[in-house]
Parts: sequence; structure tokens; C-alpha cells
Amino acid sequence: MRTRTRELALSGLLGALAVVLLSLGGAVPLATYTAPVLASAALLPVREECRPSYAWCCWAFSAALGLLLSPDKEGALLYAFLGWYPLLKPRLDALRSRPLRVFVKLLVCVVSVGAMYALLLWVLQLEAVAQEFAETAPALLWATAAMGVALFLVCDLALTRLTALYRRRRKK
Repeated sequence: MRTRTRELALSGLLGALAVVLLSLGGAVPLATYTAPVLASAALLPVREECRPSYAWCCWAFSAALGLLLSPDKEGALLYAFLGWYPLLKPRLDALRSRPLRVFVKLLVCVVSVGAMYALLLWVLQLEAVAQEFAETAPALLWATAAMGVALFLVCDLALTRLTALYRRRRKK
């Protein structure tokens, strides 16, 4: 009983921290992409200390609250579509072949972000996003996509190192 209560409190507290970090994305103009990364990094202790069901519920409620409360909807959507990556990362890191592991991680990134923008453009039909894409040169859009993939790879490396640091500190 005591363990369940501790896990529930930890997941609730860190889920609330993720929502606050997502809300900061609207306050700082350049935080559209960094706020979801920081919010997903808040899930690391939940993944390490709690049951997987608590970790997935923590991500789900923080994504839902982020979509409702965050002034930066693009950052909140990015968290909703890719914020679960730290929870999936240990399974992807278990793949033996390094090229396969990198390919699958990049595939997860591209499919998730592509699905998010497909939702924005064709399902929700947000004219502001469509107009922004129409006014931007194709080379700049490709460069932005390449930088997004590079940011994802840097985030993956940072999550690996943060997890190792957390485990080392936890042992002490």
C-alpha cells in the first residue's frame, strides 16, 4: 500500500511539473520545442521509480492538461505526439543492431511529427499553419525538418545520459 501511494504521488507531482513546463512554452518565444523536451524529461523519474501503467497515465494526463492549459498549442501537440518517447526508449535501446536502433528511433520521430502536422493541416484545418507553410520556401521547410531530426537525436542522447546520471545518484 505504501509503495502504491508513493508511486501515485510521484507520478502526479511530476505530471504537474510537465504541465507547468509546457505552459512555459507560451511565455518564452523560443521554447516551442524546448518546453516539450523538458516536459518529457520530467517523465524519467516516473519511468524509473513507478510501474509502467503509472508512467503512461502520467504522460496521458499531462498531455491532455497541456493541450487544455498551454498557450502554445504547437508545443503541447508536439508533447502529445512525441512526449511518450522517454517511456518507449528502453525498449528501443534494447535492439541489438545499432543501425536498426537509430533507424527505428528516427522512424518514430518522423512518423510522430508527420502525424501531428497532418492532424493540424488536414483534420483541424488550421489556416495559420497552412499559410505559414505556403509562405515559406521549400528549402527552408526541409532545413527545419532536418534540424528537428537533429534535435531529436540530441534529445535522445541527453535522455540516455540523464537516465545514467539518475541511476547513479539513486544508488547513492
